Amino acid sequence: MSLIECIVVNALRRLGKVNLDRLAKIVFLIDKLGEYEAFNWDYIDLVLTSTEFINTIEKLTRDGVVKLIGNFIIPLSNDYDPGCGWLENTVNSTINYVVNRYGGD
Repeated sequence: MSLIECIVVNALRRLGKVNLDRLAKIVFLIDKLGEYEAFNWDYIDLVLTSTEFINTIEKLTRDGVVKLIGNFIIPLSNDYDPGCGWLENTVNSTINYVVNRYGGD
């Protein structure tokens, strides 16, 4: 598993059902403030995007970990292990900081 999957899956667990654009913004803040630099972010037509982010969402959807309904993404399984390893506590701490500081709603 990868750091990218670790960030996305744990952010989704923290947020629950969330708009895909909102998730991208939260993951962007986690990536930047945590200094992980796991994603290559870009703005396309004023929309924040990352190939790695999109590929991870597609993989998680194929694997049945999340479900896309319209522009919302919903985590389906809390049993899925993204394989964070020793970084899990650091990643979760950064996620909690970002959600508490910038809001998850």
